[in-house]
Amino acid sequence: MTLPESLELAPAPAAPDAPPAQPAQPASSPDAPSEMTAADPLAGFSGDTAYLRSADNSFIMMPNGRLQVDGYFYKRDTDKMPAPSFLLRRARLEVAGWVGPFFYNIAGDFALGPPAAADPVAQSWVAASDDFVGVAPWGNLAMLQVGQFDAPFTLENRTSDKYIDFMERSTTVRAFGIPTNKEVGAMVNGLLPDKVAYYSLGVFNGDGQNFRNVDSKFDVIGRAWVAPFAMANMKGLESIEIGGSMWLGNRGDSGLLLASQSTQGGFTFLDPKWKITPAGGGSATPVEVHQNGKLRAFAAELNVPIQHRFGFRAEYVRKSQELAADDATNAGSGSLTMLSAGKLTGWSGYAQAWMWLLGDDTILPEPGLELQPRLKKFHTTEPRHGVVVLAKVERIDETVTFADSLPSNAVAGTRKIMGYELGVNYWYSKRYRATFNYVINHLGGDEGIASAEKKLDGAHTEQEFLFRLAVAL
Repeated sequence: MTLPESLELAPAPAAPDAPPAQPAQPASSPDAPSEMTAADPLAGFSGDTAYLRSADNSFIMMPNGRLQVDGYFYKRDTDKMPAPSFLLRRARLEVAGWVGPFFYNIAGDFALGPPAAADPVAQSWVAASDDFVGVAPWGNLAMLQVGQFDAPFTLENRTSDKYIDFMERSTTVRAFGIPTNKEVGAMVNGLLPDKVAYYSLGVFNGDGQNFRNVDSKFDVIGRAWVAPFAMANMKGLESIEIGGSMWLGNRGDSGLLLASQSTQGGFTFLDPKWKITPAGGGSATPVEVHQNGKLRAFAAELNVPIQHRFGFRAEYVRKSQELAADDATNAGSGSLTMLSAGKLTGWSGYAQAWMWLLGDDTILPEPGLELQPRLKKFHTTEPRHGVVVLAKVERIDETVTFADSLPSNAVAGTRKIMGYELGVNYWYSKRYRATFNYVINHLGGDEGIASAEKKLDGAHTEQEFLFRLAVAL
């Protein structure tokens, strides 16, 4: 089996009477090797990547991690807003590497536990993050990846949270499109030569992070894009991409909750739980909205970076998901009684623009790929400074309906959320960032948004001031 280009074995040691090996060439030299040789250090930093390897590159380990410390503050007209807070958003230790043509990633998050009050209960002995194994017999052309990782639905969901433009992914992706973010399953993906196209297709449990398959059914998720100007070899425009995603699933009567939806700062505008209180008094009946039936979602994406200094990006998601409102009185014993069938339908989209005031986007990895890192030729890289300013507008337009009328129903109805966001990021290499985001969310709709507006004492707008300091080793 052929090794990936960056992992080919180094030449055999020279014979005793041969002249001594030449030292490694500087990275800028035209005669520099394309991969590490036996003369290069077996451990250290190449560029800004820490590594440990065998002399023949058959075993490579790249330890890394990330820490994100956030600050959340709000314009408070009511004490029902989320509390201002400092937060350890993510604190992960990770290690990626290669064993010949096989690759792996192992990660655990100290700041992220299992889903709180998950129903059904997720495994609680590990807060697994991106944990997978795979094989790449033909380099980046075709790779098989098995485990838990960011699902291939939308560009933003396949961009590491270390490098997303704002502090969190858009509500279009994070709240509406694919709130699970990570899925457990198997995926084949690949990047064609000269980056003219990318494809990914996988089979997943469809139940989210750290869950076993709760209903013995599987989802099919895929994404692809083409770079038309790369095909035409038009310099400066070769990174413009047009693509789309699909998500086809089917949920059994498993009791898997519909995901709640919230703003970037954590203000919830869709909560899948409420209580029915009898008119004459007595015990209230807890009601939960669960996924039950078909799930169909499709997305389109356009990414237009120009000359690495400025650009535009937009994504659009349309979704239809069948639901069930259940009496959850005996949910702890695994018993649910359906009160009514339901359905969520709607769309969401965002558009954003950016400009680099200092540096350019080559400081960061390309968005939407998350290819397994490879250890290439040994070189040193001076850390670069970068400052980028961003603006985004996004919208959710969704409706939840039920076949039967249910008292005090806080989920049914239409939600129309408009979000406006400004951001600035300072980068010192791709390893350190300081971020500020200012967000305005305008709430609209009918009775579906009433419970959220009640938290704002009837107001339609909430504002968020968000900060992050982060390091990604």
